[in-house]
Amino acid sequence: MLSTKLFWTSSVLASSAVLAFPTSPATRTPRSTSILKVAVDPTTVTKKEYEDICGVSFDADTLEDRLKATNYLYPKHVEVIDDIAPIAGAMVDEILLETGENAWQPQDYLPDLSQDNWHDSIKEVRAMAKEIPDELLVVLIGDMVTEEALPTYQTLLNTFEGCDDPTGTSESPWARWSRGWTSEENRHGDLLNKYLYLGGRCDMRNIEVTIQHLITNGFNPQARKDPYRGFVYTSFQERATKISHGNVGKLARTYGEKNLNKICAKIAGDEGRHEKAYQIFSEEILKRDP
Repeated sequence: MLSTKLFWTSSVLASSAVLAFPTSPATRTPRSTSILKVAVDPTTVTKKEYEDICGVSFDADTLEDRLKATNYLYPKHVEVIDDIAPIAGAMVDEILLETGENAWQPQDYLPDLSQDNWHDSIKEVRAMAKEIPDELLVVLIGDMVTEEALPTYQTLLNTFEGCDDPTGTSESPWARWSRGWTSEENRHGDLLNKYLYLGGRCDMRNIEVTIQHLITNGFNPQARKDPYRGFVYTSFQERATKISHGNVGKLARTYGEKNLNKICAKIAGDEGRHEKAYQIFSEEILKRDP
């Protein structure tokens, strides 16, 4: 009998519906025409048995209150995130750049292989790349690998409670920010990858293996789904990448690689704008929940 009751209990948890399964026509209990305010039929599973199995009462009001408090790990933080959602929407319009034809693209800084002089353009890229010392090249590769792990970072953003994009096309401010930020960041890895490939100084296959391992293994900065922790991390991460790309570009210029300097400066500019947005998010959180 207990196994039968457990079955009905699991059915309730799966469907969240009101159950009313009489045992047989002969033992059927007359029911009131009023709506039952219970989540489990007490003739099927007693209140004590349900509480022992699930740890909560099956009274509908009690269960609803509990779900409101436990739907999120950080319900108070989610309230704050909801409150600053309009600011996230403003960041989409004020911080992120235009997309499409008006946005810069990696090809703007690379040889156009559709042109008749493409061969000369590649020779020029390789000649300038030869001037970069190995030590600087290693840092550039590290920056590129970091950028190419973008799928991991978007996955991370979608774990922050209250900031997720549940459908992939949600029009919520946080979902729009996540997708817009990702679309801008996507250019960074593409551009650096192609630059290193055309430069001809790297074992690109081994680099690609490294990138695949990095994405496959995942990444856990210990944000624990908490948007507060998450935005502290993203603020510092954007600042770190801004500084690294900027420094690589400055050093490249000292070795005569002006094109790489322009590339790194453009990427660092993106990172700086993104850093500003995440810092604003963090500041607004502290104003509401110091």
